[in-house]
Amino acid sequence: MVTAGQPFRDTAKRLRRTGENSPGRSVVMTIVECAQCGQRFAIGHHPASQDAGLAEKQATWLQDRFVWDHIQESKHQSSITLPAVAEIK
Repeated sequence: MVTAGQPFRDTAKRLRRTGENSPGRSVVMTIVECAQCGQRFAIGHHPASQDAGLAEKQATWLQDRFVWDHIQESKHQSSITLPAVAEIK
């Protein structure tokens, strides 16, 4: 739930089942798959702030994060907070 002092952050949530596509109360903008292990994540935005362009940039950022996870031999988190538009290079 979003409160006055706590802004909503876009998230990527791991999808465990083949037909699953919902990251909770968010609107699914896109689904990203790790090229190395095949795990799938749904990028979710708050219904009032959907932005397809931002979701595309976040998907690219998430793919880079997946690569680093594998380089560092760490597991992908089940829920990943995504950067805002100002935080993406």
